[in-house]
Amino acid sequence: MTLQSNLGLYFSGTYLPFRCEITDIVSDFPNTIVTTSRDHGFVLGNQVQFLIPKQWGMLEMNNLKGYVLDLTPDTITVTIDSSQFSLFSTPVVTPPIVIDFPQVIPIGDANTGYETPGGFRPYLKIPGTFKNIYP
Repeated sequence: MTLQSNLGLYFSGTYLPFRCEITDIVSDFPNTIVTTSRDHGFVLGNQVQFLIPKQWGMLEMNNLKGYVLDLTPDTITVTIDSSQFSLFSTPVVTPPIVIDFPQVIPIGDANTGYETPGGFRPYLKIPGTFKNIYP
């Protein structure tokens, strides 16, 4: 269900199963440091993609993909040069207006391979991928 305000800002509620919201993005030439709202679970080498709604600024980062170079439980440093991008900023909204949050999402299937419907698990490792299981 989509809840829409008179400003056209909306929350679609379709981010399952993994929703890793971004709270800050800063340039660290030639890379970018991204802070998340919770422990993200990424590992070095993961490829990630960014979804940045226009209300948050740094729209140039929207849909870009990069690799994780360094991390802490709630930050990642990625291979994207954002030094010439607009600034990231948290929009101010008043209820009942709700907006979509910026997100970082993993690209790939499982870092231990895949499992077939019969339960057979091939011994396959795919470097730089992330396990994202649908409910």
